Order: sequence, then C-alpha cells, then structure tokens
Amino acid sequence: MSTPIIPSHLQPHVAPQHYEDYTPTDHAVWRYVMRLNLNTLQHTAHPAYLEGLAASGISPERIPDVREMTANLSRGGWGTVAVDGLIPGVAFFDFQGHGLLPIATDIRKVDNILYTPAPDILHEAAGHAPILMNPTYAEFVRRFGEIGAHAFNHKAEHDVFKALKKLTIVKESPFSTPEDIEQAEIGLAETRTHVTGISEANEISRLFWWTVEFGLIGDLDDPQIYGAGLLSSVGESRHCLTDAVKKHPFSLAKALATKHDVTSMQKELFVCESFEQLRDALEEFAQTMSYVRGGRHGLIKAVESGNLSTLVFTSGLSLVGVPAAQETFETLDLVRFTGPTALAANGEVLEGQSQTEHPNGFTLLHGEELNAVLEQVEVGERLDWVEVTLQLTGHVAAIEQVNGKRAIAVLKDVRLTKDGVTELFDQLDLVIGAITSTFPGTEVEALKPIPETVEFERIERPLTAADPIFEAVRAIREGQASQSRLSQLIDQTLVQLPDAWLLRLELLELADEVDQPRLLDDLERLKQTSPERDELITRGIKMLDLVHS
Repeated sequence: MSTPIIPSHLQPHVAPQHYEDYTPTDHAVWRYVMRLNLNTLQHTAHPAYLEGLAASGISPERIPDVREMTANLSRGGWGTVAVDGLIPGVAFFDFQGHGLLPIATDIRKVDNILYTPAPDILHEAAGHAPILMNPTYAEFVRRFGEIGAHAFNHKAEHDVFKALKKLTIVKESPFSTPEDIEQAEIGLAETRTHVTGISEANEISRLFWWTVEFGLIGDLDDPQIYGAGLLSSVGESRHCLTDAVKKHPFSLAKALATKHDVTSMQKELFVCESFEQLRDALEEFAQTMSYVRGGRHGLIKAVESGNLSTLVFTSGLSLVGVPAAQETFETLDLVRFTGPTALAANGEVLEGQSQTEHPNGFTLLHGEELNAVLEQVEVGERLDWVEVTLQLTGHVAAIEQVNGKRAIAVLKDVRLTKDGVTELFDQLDLVIGAITSTFPGTEVEALKPIPETVEFERIERPLTAADPIFEAVRAIREGQASQSRLSQLIDQTLVQLPDAWLLRLELLELADEVDQPRLLDDLERLKQTSPERDELITRGIKMLDLVHS
C-alpha cells in the first residue's frame, strides 16, 4: 500500500526528528524500557501487539528513525509524522483520520522512566505503532481520528492545552526545579477552572484515553493490554494488572463520564470484550456529535467553540465563519458571525458570497417555522416575521438555489428590530433549510485559514559524564570494541557516577564473575534510595537473569 500524504493544513505541525541529537543515555532509556516491556508483555499484551511489533521492524536496541517506521507501517496503509511533543487534539485526530501516526520524537529522561505525562517516542513508536499492523484495530483508530477531527471544543480549552503542554515540557527538562514543576501544575489547575461543561473534544478525548491509550481487553478478571499508554510504560504495564487498579466492564456512557489524570498512574481502567465492541461504541458516540446531529444542538456547540466553524444546510450550502453570539427565541436562533464569512457549496465559494462580500461577519436567522415560510415565499413578496421581541421585514429580491434546492432568500430594504432596537440592512441573505451538520474548521480549500507557524520547543539535554560510558558499553556489546575495557569502565562508573543505576545495569549485563558482585553490591545500595529505584533495579536484574551469589 502507498503511504498517506500529509495534508497541507497539517504541515506546520510536522517537525524534524533530529535523530543525531539523541544521546547515548537516550538510547539506553529506550533499550531498558523496550526490553523490560517485552519481557513483561509476552504474557500480558494482546497478541495483535506482539505480532505487530515483530512486523513493524522496531528494534529494542535503539530509538527508531521515523522515516524507517513509515516504510514498515505503509504495508498496512499507514504512515508516520514526527511532531513536537503535545499537539492540539484536533490536529492529532486529523493526522490519524488521514492514516498518519503522529510521533512525538523526544524521549523521557531517566528520572521519568516509569511514567511520563509527556508524549514521547517510546509512547508513540513502541505503544501505538505495532498494534496498527492489525487491520481491524487500525481501521478503528483511523475512524477515531476522522470523528475526533470533527469535535468542537470550548474556547477555554485552548488555554488548558497550552498549560498542559508547558507542564509536559517542564517535567522533562533537565533544567527544571521542583518549584518550576509546581508552578506549571498550579497553572494547569487554574486554567481548568475556566472550563465549564464538557465539550465534544473533551468527551472524545476521554473515550480515546480509556480505549486507545489505556484500554484492557478480554476477561475482566484476567485481561490483556492493548492501550498504548500501558504498553509503553514499564510502570503502568505492570501496575495496571494489579488489584490496586479497579477494572470496569467497558461502557460507553461510563467511559465518557469518567475523568482522567494525565499526570499520574491510573486508578481505574475499562476492559472491553473485543475490538469490534470498541468500533461499535465509537460509531454510537459519533451519532451524538454535532457533525451528525446538526440542528440547534450543533449550532450551540459551534457558538461555544468561538472558532472557525462550518454549518451545513439541507441544500448542501455551507456557512463558514466564526460564530460569536447566539440569541434564542421560541423557534428562532439569531447568530452573529464575526470577521470574514462566506457561503459555499460542493467545495466552492458561491459567487457573490465570498469573504469579500461578508468581511465583517454574517447575521444568521434560523428556525423551523421561519424556514417553512422561506420554502414558500416568492420573489417580489414582502416578508414580515414576528417572534417574541424580534421583528423582521423586507422584500424578497431573489431566491438562490444550490443542488436544485432553495438555499438563500435575498431580502432588500430590511428592518430587524429586537427589544425595541432596530437595525437597517440594504440586503440580508437568509439561509434556507435545516442545519444538517456543524463541525469545526472548513473543508473548503479556498476558505481554510493560512496555517499558523508552530513554534517548536525541543527539550535539549546536554551530554553528561555517563554518556561516553554508555556509548563505550554499546560498542562492546555490539562487538565494535574490546571487552578488555569493561573493568576500567566499571571502575570509572563506581567512582565517578554514584547515582547512575541504569549504566550499572548495562555494565552488569556484560560483566564477568569477578565484576558482577561489586556491581550488584552497589546496585543494592542504590535500591535503598527510593522505592521507585528499587523497583527499576530489581526488575532490571531479573531481566538479566543474574543471581547475586
């Protein structure tokens, strides 16, 4: 199969991988997590993941090149794109809807090896990519992206995204202090207080979290792992199957109602019966969304978003603009669009209805009863409409059709009176027809805004004293350097790098019976420094199948 093409409006989110900037420590982190996870997941992951990992060409020995991943995933009709950490949800879903897996190319630091809230290449490449080799699951994820790209968010959620991205960057930066992290967490909590209600984007984010990211499958008492967040985390992949995590039978309603925390390990998870159950639940959810329901429901969601939106009417006419305010009467909605607005159909802007003709917005009057009148009114007639405190009068100068259906009633010499205040219009275009769909953005190429420049915030890590030793150990392991240097490297590590537990594990893997005991003794010392480090070292030694004699 061919590799999907990156749409132009998503190009600004594509970032270079900078493969040469990965440090020897970065590759060691990748290797530790991958080998430990493979050791654990052989018995706990869904078979589709293990089969996909073998087919994906991803090696546990070194961080993958995103371009090479695309070559392997293209056999299943998927591609990959490198992105800079956390990207807006609509862009993330849009990539997936086009069969493109966005891969955050940073990698977690050693201190966050058990779990990180930041998306990184371990999560994306080792978690998401392999299982996409399964056709049923891959289509489920692609469809998820397609639906998610049509989800409205609330205005305030943009600020939440920026605060969350800042937190993920601060937590992974080697230069951050505990105070920096605390301030970023406070900032995120503060922005969340401004979000009221649950948007479509929030709902589908929850559904994605409890399925694609942190889903379990199979028997409730003995489930298997398929969620990428679990598959890519040495902490979560083990923790999720313990009794400390409450397991719920998957329910669409319960998943949508359950909040999630991206900053810590999960306390509850959902177990689905099959990928087919997930597919059916996703389609059920899609039926609740504005792009399927339309109507007043969709109109309200568009106004709440405060961003560029598309309203589609019965005739196929599309109104594209930024809805800024809505007033609701008995059967009528008065919606003011702000800024350049246009009317389009069949992918093209209608003549005389471009953003040039509507540079300062558009006034939409829409309601079932008014629409019934507009379906019957004739050119030359006078329109008089009264509803509660609103009165509209004008002469019908033209009726324009789209796809053989009435689409626009052009009124001249219009008076619009509301609560005793009158507005005069030389011309007012009344859109005819029910609203069949509303969704964020636009599918009309000529109306798509010029993509904003995305500022990339790479997490740069300086080389440390451990990096040359990690590099030397790799060279010995791969047969590119003599084993005779190993004792010297062990001495150097034990004397100069008292906290380098991961480096000690890599040395232990190659050490002989003379050097093994002193490395194991020192690792025992490091295990006492924290419960987390104790777990990491204990599991690492067990993976090496070495016994301290």
